[in-house]
Amino acid sequence: MRYVILLSTLLASSAAVADSSSSTPARQGDCQTGISFSDIYSKPDDLALNYCYLQQKIDEGDIKSAIPVVERILLLEPHQNRARIIYASLLYHSDMMVEAREEFEEVRSRPLPQSDEWLVLDYLRRIDELDQRATQTLSVSVTGHHDNNINNAPDDDTILFYGYEFDFPQKKVEEYGTEFNLSYDLDYAWGDYRQHAAIASLQYTRDNFATQDSLDFSSWYGTLGNRFDFDGLNLTISGNAQHQSLYGEGLLRSHGGSISSSYAWDLKDLNLYINTRLSTGVSSDNYIAPGASGSSGKRYYSKVAGSLTFDKVHNLYMALGYSTKEARIEASSYTNWSTSMSYRWTASAGQSIAAFVSQSRTRYSGSSEFVTGDPSLVRRSKPLFASLALTLPVNLVENMDLTISGERQLNRADISNYEYRNTRWSASVTKLFSL
Repeated sequence: MRYVILLSTLLASSAAVADSSSSTPARQGDCQTGISFSDIYSKPDDLALNYCYLQQKIDEGDIKSAIPVVERILLLEPHQNRARIIYASLLYHSDMMVEAREEFEEVRSRPLPQSDEWLVLDYLRRIDELDQRATQTLSVSVTGHHDNNINNAPDDDTILFYGYEFDFPQKKVEEYGTEFNLSYDLDYAWGDYRQHAAIASLQYTRDNFATQDSLDFSSWYGTLGNRFDFDGLNLTISGNAQHQSLYGEGLLRSHGGSISSSYAWDLKDLNLYINTRLSTGVSSDNYIAPGASGSSGKRYYSKVAGSLTFDKVHNLYMALGYSTKEARIEASSYTNWSTSMSYRWTASAGQSIAAFVSQSRTRYSGSSEFVTGDPSLVRRSKPLFASLALTLPVNLVENMDLTISGERQLNRADISNYEYRNTRWSASVTKLFSL
């Protein structure tokens, strides 16, 4: 754990742990192992033994037992600055922030070595940050993009119409567009300096096309919930609502809720950070566009995901997802399995390269009668998506990035009408504000 390394280093950073007028100083390497409380009870005034016992408790990560040990040391040597810093640090890592601040401010008034003074100031800065319970961020991005098949024209020159095959070549339409994204996030920490937090977010997207105005799209999406921290296990419960419009006309209204849990392992000795996440949720989708009400219904989804970060620059992410939709018409009801994987490399200057690929399989409960002539026929599709993105910091402006990306989408299906492919190139500028 982080505090174990920090406090052990603090103990070992000075050869002497007592004033020259006190008992013989204890060094980290001189300490015997397996010290028991009976050893301390038999020699309560042995400063060196108490320091070794304190070192043992810190190495074990037993903060609760370490606090009375350092309190006993301070009774023996009340002017030991380093012992008081260790005591304040233990209070900090026990979420006793009021007491920790008092101890840090008291020891700061004394003459300290520069390294110890910097450490005290860093702890006081952390406590100040925890006092600022609300964290707000605003992200704004503008994107220009080009698609070579915006109308999703089928690959085959023949299509099905009421079960009959017709020659019907469709030309792929190339199109340019601009996309605007606005994202606001709020975290409000609550509790006695625990990581519990109320969370809220709001995202707005607007995509305008140069000539295909009927495809202009906008969306509002908001979430509200709470994240609980149980000794490293994060549990998040939230509700969400969404409104989508197409060409200025209402398309979809939805609302739902989700629950997710995550846990991480920080393996410092291996320069490895592992994070796992499991989530599930439900959404009630209400299509309000004319002729689209048959697609309305409840959608259930779940996902298990994991990420591995090595040496702080390599990140590998993998996920498996499942979703099912119960729509009013069979042609819009489906079950879906999806797998995805991504890799990101980040340089020390902030540049990054990210690759992403996903494959899914969707089985619909039926099919459109005007296509197959038989709505009981099952429709299947296997979409494949891949992307590659390069992100570069804009050095002239703080917290601004330029991202250039390419995307390839290939939709394979057992009905030729739904087989198509599209390539998109885009460039975006994103600015992050900390409020």
